[in-house]
Amino acid sequence: MKPSFRDHLVILLALATVFACGFGVGQIQGKKASAPKPEVSAHWEEETLSLLKHSLDLAPQEQVSVEREIQRAATRIRLKRDETILSYHEQISELYGRLIEELDGPNAAKLKKEKQSLDEKIQKLRPQT
Repeated sequence: MKPSFRDHLVILLALATVFACGFGVGQIQGKKASAPKPEVSAHWEEETLSLLKHSLDLAPQEQVSVEREIQRAATRIRLKRDETILSYHEQISELYGRLIEELDGPNAAKLKKEKQSLDEKIQKLRPQT
């Protein structure tokens, strides 16, 4: 028996349905994967102080002490963050240097250009003495 136009139409609609479902699932998964990860708040100092004020019954002198300790911690955190970012960039620069020795021609040239740009960024990140 020869398939009719209706049979072909049903097959086509079934394929379209399967494609649409697959596309929808892919979109949902893609949105989950590309959703921004929660970052540490840039204003964690104020948030921490506010949280402590609400959860503790701080006297004015205690509040001053808490604020001072939060500032000290914030300074140490910023310094450690800057050191870590610098170390990360230095490690990548060293990796590029090793790879340049291993690669030939245009790939080495591209990597040299990237390394030069990275080294300039490292110089800006280094503390001025």
